[in-house]
Amino acid sequence: MVNGTIPQVMKKNLLIVSPSMPQINTNAGDWRVYSLVCGLSKYFNIFFMPLKSYGSGGKYFKNLKNVTVLQKIADKDKFTDFISKHKIKTLIIEKYWDIPFDAREYMPLVKKSIVDVHEVGFKKSDAESQIENIKNNKIYKAKELLFYKQAGMLIAISTEEQKELKKYFPDKKIILLPTCTEVKKTNKSFLQRKDICYFGFFGHRPNADAVDYFIKNIFPRFTSNNPGIKFCVLGKGASAFKGKHKNIKTKENIKNITEELSKYRVFICPLRYGAGVKKKVLDAMASKTPLVSTKFGYEGIIGMLNQSVSLQPDEFIKKTEELYRNKNIWNKVSVHNFKTVKKYYSMTSFEQYVKNLKKHL
Repeated sequence: MVNGTIPQVMKKNLLIVSPSMPQINTNAGDWRVYSLVCGLSKYFNIFFMPLKSYGSGGKYFKNLKNVTVLQKIADKDKFTDFISKHKIKTLIIEKYWDIPFDAREYMPLVKKSIVDVHEVGFKKSDAESQIENIKNNKIYKAKELLFYKQAGMLIAISTEEQKELKKYFPDKKIILLPTCTEVKKTNKSFLQRKDICYFGFFGHRPNADAVDYFIKNIFPRFTSNNPGIKFCVLGKGASAFKGKHKNIKTKENIKNITEELSKYRVFICPLRYGAGVKKKVLDAMASKTPLVSTKFGYEGIIGMLNQSVSLQPDEFIKKTEELYRNKNIWNKVSVHNFKTVKKYYSMTSFEQYVKNLKKHL
């Protein structure tokens, strides 16, 4: 127990199992876990059990009430005794990137087991397989679907993924709960910004692949026409790109995402594959920073897919230069994107989704 919180008696108890402790300002998966724990703690006493990395990540949880962090309970008998003692009927398993397959062992031991899908992994690997051969892709998909099949209910990140899951599980309850972001007011104007950027966690392969592809295939042509514009790679692991080009700058420790992204004129998102809702794209929209993005960046975000571009260098560069140099177009896109994220993906919206989820718990 990292925060010393003792669960209150009046609220029902809920157990959330996660691959690890969420780290602050690192990746969308950690943010989603924290957001959900925070939201549900208003209605339940939360027991949170990371399967690894116990003890770190206290910055996210230290001020939350009604949350108790546990060490992993591996023994089935001890786990059964624990849920019986605390009258826990519902288990939520957080799944992101690596599927915590060992968490399947907990499912039969509770009355109701739920998987928060985060992203349909096989959609991402199917897209990746169009670029390079992926070993055991079909086996991965089968294991992922088996994991979902064992759950009593699923939580989907977007309507697109909700529909995809319904194809495989037409009779299963699938609740929509999009990842959302903090929408804070920023007044940095077109003229107060400069350079282009990308933000992400570079331990996640799609992010590293996107930046690597951009540097090798697009950026040299872009910078030859725009020698004064820097490409700023932001987020944990960004230093891997340091020195790749004289016009590349890197920064790892981002304390305030909105404030940081508000410094830049254009956010480029050259993702070649992916799934789910990209929080980095929502963050860019919330910071009023227009994007040049492939369909994978906008996937799952309401009303944004029509803005996507291909990775053909001419098209990508033309769109980037247009936003970078045309104040009127920049303002139009900036305002539209901000209104979209505020309406559908703010934390106020997230609270409504959590209230709906609560009804099923």
